[in-house]
Formats: sequence, structure tokens, C-alpha cells
Amino acid sequence: MGRMIVILLVLFKVVTAQVKQDEWIDPETLKDDLVFSYQIVQASDSTIMDNIRDTTGLNIEDSIMVRRGYRVQIVSTQDVDQAEIVADRAMEFFNQPVYIVFESPYYKVRVGDFLSDLDALDVERKARQNGYPGAWIVPSDVNVPNPNRRYK
Repeated sequence: MGRMIVILLVLFKVVTAQVKQDEWIDPETLKDDLVFSYQIVQASDSTIMDNIRDTTGLNIEDSIMVRRGYRVQIVSTQDVDQAEIVADRAMEFFNQPVYIVFESPYYKVRVGDFLSDLDALDVERKARQNGYPGAWIVPSDVNVPNPNRRYK
């Protein structure tokens, strides 16, 4: 019985024992190799414009930027010559930019640079009414005017 009390007492001491730890850090003894430098810049400083381009990925000197949008595909053919003929006619008829996209083995003729499918709907209807019954709206990367452009 006495042995049991001693064991319980030792076990109780072990469980409840706490060691005080010193968590204070002297900043002078830290080995920090980082050097901070600050530079005052003016609003007209060219480094600001360079940093804007680097951090956003926008080139503010370009007049065109690429965004997700829609085009109207009017023809898909394996004949590159036919695709070029259709593209030439489409450029005159639609008064929109025309692109030939090659996705093996097809050359696809696509019209326009539209940010919404509703904008592309008029061109799709016009194409269907004028000899392109298979015309349809396709999601695509489109070229649009760059609203962030800075003129020099």
C-alpha cells in the first residue's frame, strides 16, 4: 500500500511538473543579413511605370490586349486555299477582323473580336443568312483595345 502511494505521488509530480522557459530574444544577437533600402520616387518616375507593367502583366504601351471573348466560326476545312478564299470574302463582307486558325487537320475561318456572345450573335445571323449555314459562336482569345494604354 505504501509503495502504491509513493508511485502515485511520483507520477503526480511528473505530470504536474513545469519548467519555466526564457522566451526573450535579444535583437542585437540576431544574425539577420537582410538589408532594407528605401528610395523616394516621384509620380513621373519611369520606375513606377516599369513596376506597374511587371506586376500586372499589362503592357501600357500596346494599343491592343488579349482577353477571353468570342468569334464566329464560318468555315472549317482541310484545304488551306479554300480557307484563304473564304477569309478574303469574309473580310470584305463582314467588315470585321478575320482569322484563320489551324487545329490539325482543319483550317477554321473565324470572324470578329467580341467580348460577349450577344455581340457575336448579329454576325452569326448575318453569316447564316448569307451562305454560311454552319456558322456558330466559339469562345476564343480576342484582341481588344487596351484601356490602360498611355500615349507618349
